[in-house]
Amino acid sequence: MSLHHILVVEDDTDIANLVRLNLERAGYQVSRAPDGRQAIKRFDEGAYDLVILDLMLPGVDGMEVCRHIRNSGRYVPVIMLTAKGDEANKVAGLEMGADDYMTKPFSVEELLARVKALGRRIELVGQANAGKDEDQVLAFGELTLDLGKRLALRGGQDLHLTQKEFEILRILALTPGRPYSRRHLCERAGVESFDGTDRTIDTHIKRLRAKLEADRNRPQFVLTVWGYGYKFTDKLD
Repeated sequence: MSLHHILVVEDDTDIANLVRLNLERAGYQVSRAPDGRQAIKRFDEGAYDLVILDLMLPGVDGMEVCRHIRNSGRYVPVIMLTAKGDEANKVAGLEMGADDYMTKPFSVEELLARVKALGRRIELVGQANAGKDEDQVLAFGELTLDLGKRLALRGGQDLHLTQKEFEILRILALTPGRPYSRRHLCERAGVESFDGTDRTIDTHIKRLRAKLEADRNRPQFVLTVWGYGYKFTDKLD
């Protein structure tokens, strides 16, 4: 289990205790922060493998806490909880860098399943990313990415990706299953808009899939997150 110490940020004591009890039964170490200010303080002072973060908090809200975590210089996954179920808040949370999102009321069993799935995902990425970046070779079935040589091979054949195409694929493949918004992916990959919108990334994805996928209409590796952006599959062995 790659996730050991979890910080639960929740102002509702009953919900916090329920989540803590079930996480501890599943073998995790759990700490709690009842508000945003204490969450930031605990995060800065501790070493956590995951943050379960309520959006609606007294004082400093969950969005600000998530922003602080993402600006900390160390990657810690975030599952965001909120009573707001509208699409705008979901997108805002993902834009801020949350890795997953659950709307209250939620099933504790589903939360545990998502925590475990996130742990498996991080463990796989950690194994793939062992060693220095220039020496990394990521393997996903018949697809191989040599980060040092900036080569993408499928079945041993060079896909001849452009630098932008490789960079997009590299970003996605380093975090399988994590959704990236179009805007975030544009910024991370250095893709400049040619039409004034962040939809420019769609063109690059289309060209990338034409080279990468056996069937571009049924992609196996680079998947669409409808209404949001893209992610790399976490379903490969």
